[in-house]
Amino acid sequence: MCFSSELMQYFGGKQRIANEIIKTLTEYADKDQTLVEPFVGGCNVISKMRGERYCYDINEYLIEMYKAIQNGWIPPKCITKEQYDHIKENKDYDKALTGFVGIGCSYSGKWFGGYAKNNTGRNYCLNAHNSIMKQKDDIMGINFLACDYRDLVHNSCLIYCDPPYKGTTQYSISGKFDTSEFWDTIRKWSKNNTVIVSEYTAPDDFRCIKKNTY
Repeated sequence: MCFSSELMQYFGGKQRIANEIIKTLTEYADKDQTLVEPFVGGCNVISKMRGERYCYDINEYLIEMYKAIQNGWIPPKCITKEQYDHIKENKDYDKALTGFVGIGCSYSGKWFGGYAKNNTGRNYCLNAHNSIMKQKDDIMGINFLACDYRDLVHNSCLIYCDPPYKGTTQYSISGKFDTSEFWDTIRKWSKNNTVIVSEYTAPDDFRCIKKNTY
């Protein structure tokens, strides 16, 4: 069981260090091994790899956004505060749009954590639009499914996890993340899979695989 650590933004943040993470995953991957990411988030790692890929997230709106983009949907470049509030109160009207706005147009990328704006006139919606559209070609062919990570059953796969980090802001729509339960799940998966986890710290029975990461 292995783990590494980096703190990343939800939209686009992994792009800065994606190549480093991909290099690590490639070192541990067997030829033609299926790739699995249970916490897809910004999808900046698995999207840059090839082969059979499965990306999951408990946030069904985020998953619907990725599926819609695969089918040609283009997210907006501008969302007003009024539109943001309306989408927040009517999440199921357009799930793909909700997935985009709930993260890409929210403060610090936190799920509907407040309309993102500042005094410099920065267009957060446009930034999110540009980020996800740059990924359009990379996410083609990925199997996106809405699922709680605890329900996943895979064998002989390379599983990369970037879960909500212990002691940091929670991005999940399902409430507080149970870190202890997560590590117990990783122990179970590691019996039949190669599992790599990004985190600051890990229980003593896990092995650090990269210098200056934990």
